[in-house]
Amino acid sequence: MRSALSLTVTLTLTLSAMAQAQVYKWTDANGQVHYDSKPPPEGQAAQTLDIQSQPTPTGGADNTQSMQRATRQLRELRATSRGVSVEELDRPTSRKKRRGEPQEPVYIGYEDRARIDNLNSDIRRLSSSTIGSASSRAQGIRAAKDELRQIYRKYGIKP
Repeated sequence: MRSALSLTVTLTLTLSAMAQAQVYKWTDANGQVHYDSKPPPEGQAAQTLDIQSQPTPTGGADNTQSMQRATRQLRELRATSRGVSVEELDRPTSRKKRRGEPQEPVYIGYEDRARIDNLNSDIRRLSSSTIGSASSRAQGIRAAKDELRQIYRKYGIKP
């Protein structure tokens, strides 16, 4: 019990000492006042100041509120562009599509969309090309189509 108490007291004193920063204040020969964490040069009389450390202010370093505001604005823009209310964005879309009912398009990320465009371009180019052997062109087309299938599967699209 005593060792736990002495350990607690030691830790408390150590942490409270760490929470203070020692600052030296002195005046040089020209009358200029200096503050520094290092002691002044030899021969200078200095006053030591114990300054309590302050935690970082929450408003300056925390951008959570601005991120939440931007997310809210983005959701409102998405709802407006789709012609629905913001609450409708949260509704599950697991219901089956009825015949004749338009289906909402799947959002594909920019990088994947660019890759899809490039792969389709490669397939068209290889299909109309006469350069190289027919088997090498067919192999290139198969590889491009396989990669397309992987991207489509990632977004739940059946090619």
